[in-house]
Amino acid sequence: MVLISAALLSTSNEALSANPVLGRDISREWLVRPWEIRYVVFLAEARSVRNSARSARDMNVALEKKGREKVYLLGAELLEPTITFEVPGEESLAAVLIMFDPSGKVVSGNARLRRLTAKFSMLGRLVLTFDGSTVKRGYGLADWSQGIPGDDSFSPAICTRIDDARYADGWDKDDHYHGSFGCREWTAQLYNRAQPYIDVTSYSKCGSFIGKFVGWSRFTDPPKPIIGLQGKTWLCLLDCPVGEKPGIIHDITEWAVKHRFPVPTPPPTQPIYPNSNYKDDLSE
Repeated sequence: MVLISAALLSTSNEALSANPVLGRDISREWLVRPWEIRYVVFLAEARSVRNSARSARDMNVALEKKGREKVYLLGAELLEPTITFEVPGEESLAAVLIMFDPSGKVVSGNARLRRLTAKFSMLGRLVLTFDGSTVKRGYGLADWSQGIPGDDSFSPAICTRIDDARYADGWDKDDHYHGSFGCREWTAQLYNRAQPYIDVTSYSKCGSFIGKFVGWSRFTDPPKPIIGLQGKTWLCLLDCPVGEKPGIIHDITEWAVKHRFPVPTPPPTQPIYPNSNYKDDLSE
């Protein structure tokens, strides 16, 4: 399977550092809003996460040495696996969990992460900023997507630039290694109080797998188990039911019955919310 580049894992880094019309650097102007996000989680193949962190670190150092201005540093440098999932006969998966307190300060991960505070920029980015610093540039982590005009079933949401491609025309849902489950599918299940878990499986004609995605949850959201099917093996990835640790679910039907959940079933198609379903809204 093709490795995920640092730029894709961390979302791409904008080249603009200032707005020539406004005459000021809007990359360091923040949206004034209460912080509501409990966690953000990135998931991909374990080797891709490690390689992307190494690549992003090298790119950040190179840019600094050359004195090239970028709006934000590549956030993939900070993404070290929180937990790794070994699946028989399949690629290992890694989840990177970043947790916040109600002020937006990072309260999980390594010492570098715990020095940072999250903010939403005027550029629509989720940025990890250095506490108390007005000089150091922050790390671009993800996008704060406002979704489709007039539709709030899957927005606002935390998304990545891969999601931009995932919902656009030309995405091959049955032959794409990143998978067709993305930020809109995650957020729709997060917002749906009748849905007791979030199923992150990418269902395709080539088989079911857990692709690359970003997920999130707010302090006001009840914890939901995050589950997915990697090949023939079901996993609970995060917020597993009381008494259960993340790992393999040996029998998904038995697990669902035990917790009084419906057995997960594939959606009619994926992605469920492509832009093509909202052409009239997008053209307004």
